[in-house]
Amino acid sequence: MNSFNGNIEILILLVGGTISGMISGLLGIGGAIVLIPFLLFILPLAQGPHLTPFVATQISLFQVALSGIVGFLSHRINANLPTRKIFLWGISSLLGGGFGGLISHDLRGRTILILYAFEVAVAVGLLLFGEKISSFKGEKPAKPLKEAAIMSSIGLVSGILGIGGGFLYYPVITGLLGYQSSVAVGCGLALMIPMAVAGSITKTITAGSIPVEGIPVIFGAILGAWMGAKLHYRLPKHAVKTGQLILLLATFIRILWALY
Repeated sequence: MNSFNGNIEILILLVGGTISGMISGLLGIGGAIVLIPFLLFILPLAQGPHLTPFVATQISLFQVALSGIVGFLSHRINANLPTRKIFLWGISSLLGGGFGGLISHDLRGRTILILYAFEVAVAVGLLLFGEKISSFKGEKPAKPLKEAAIMSSIGLVSGILGIGGGFLYYPVITGLLGYQSSVAVGCGLALMIPMAVAGSITKTITAGSIPVEGIPVIFGAILGAWMGAKLHYRLPKHAVKTGQLILLLATFIRILWALY
């Protein structure tokens, strides 16, 4: 913290927040997949402060929460988001996440990594074949109980893994539930807000303060999420799916590297 000074560091942090926020608004994911490595590895290379993983994740949670709020509100203007269903899905995810967190204590690290790889593989499969699954099912909407069960399962696995699971919302909402891309992005952002807000509050209480490095990241995240949401409607549909696939495949390779 003491080494945090100078306009260059502020600019770098602002850029990192903007990039991660733009990814959130564009793809409907948290952005932590980009921001945490940026804070831990890229920032020190630019003569910036060396942040601890705790501080990096604390800043990331603020980014996810604010990007989610701004992105959700931006998409709500342009897409017909099912607000009541989002509330049901959010409660289901939180309940599943709480149970997953309880049982994760008894699982070994390698088992958790294998579950993580399986979750990413499922997401990739839904992105590649979700439209065929949706067309095979027809136009009949999924029942609320089934949707709640699906969202609870996402929360369950996310609670076990200790991650937000935002990358699963888009492929599930488009592939299994049959919603349009813009709706899936907006819903995914909304579903991440409660977990990110709760996590950021908990970490801030534990730390006793908000890290000063997070301030430019927060401003960048707000701007980036708004820009990403606007860009979403200017790009072809397959561009969003391609962006999701690239991030998921990179994550899958990273997990396999850790396993083997």
